[in-house]
Amino acid sequence: MVVLPSDHYIEDEKAFRDTILQAVEVAERKRGLITIGVPSTRPETGYGYIEMGERVIGEIPTFKVERFMEKPNIEVAKDFIIKGTYVWNSGMFVWRADVFIREMEKYLPKMYRSLMLIYQNLDEVNEEEVIREQYELIDGISVDFGIMQKTRKAYVIKCEFIWDDIGSFAALGRFLGSKRGDCISGNAYMEQSEGCSVFGKDRLIIGFGIKDIIIVDAEDVILIMDKNKDQEIKHLVNQLKADLDLQKFI
Repeated sequence: MVVLPSDHYIEDEKAFRDTILQAVEVAERKRGLITIGVPSTRPETGYGYIEMGERVIGEIPTFKVERFMEKPNIEVAKDFIIKGTYVWNSGMFVWRADVFIREMEKYLPKMYRSLMLIYQNLDEVNEEEVIREQYELIDGISVDFGIMQKTRKAYVIKCEFIWDDIGSFAALGRFLGSKRGDCISGNAYMEQSEGCSVFGKDRLIIGFGIKDIIIVDAEDVILIMDKNKDQEIKHLVNQLKADLDLQKFI
């Protein structure tokens, strides 16, 4: 199994393909759960990190995972870069399905039982009913928390291709056209501003004397936020969903 997020930017297709092929080889030889680590190029507080341990087989640098680290504060992120033994957790995984299932049975037994019950009822008359019932029972836990941080079978390949996560407005801003220190898409005029990311549409957005602000014109909604609050947007969306008067805008 190869698990790949949909909102990532990858440059150098050959290097990416070679990395995945090596991950498959390590997964076969070591019966391990393989993740792809990205060398950190800046102190990033929006990503999880992986500490690399002992090096193992592989032409591309491959290591036992020493530990997974959740999103750090800026000072800790700077320390990770200085130490040189930490890489970003890209959210890409490669493993044999049978190995993954065994680790799920060990660390997420309730989820495993639900999954097996679904499997046993595939192609049966009550298949949809069983899937619906069991899916409601499954806890919404990520593979990082549920398995990768607990297993002793985790390996990380230090990738050699260019990678970026464009799943946030601040990250996406790095791929916009730059105008006098601001990143702009669409119709915008910025004056005496710095470090802003503007996602405009038809109407003109004017920014004057602002710094490190994200502005998004979504037609029926205009988002204006501090760039440093970018990782909190999910919490904001959940708050809006809970407000009956605002749900229609989500």
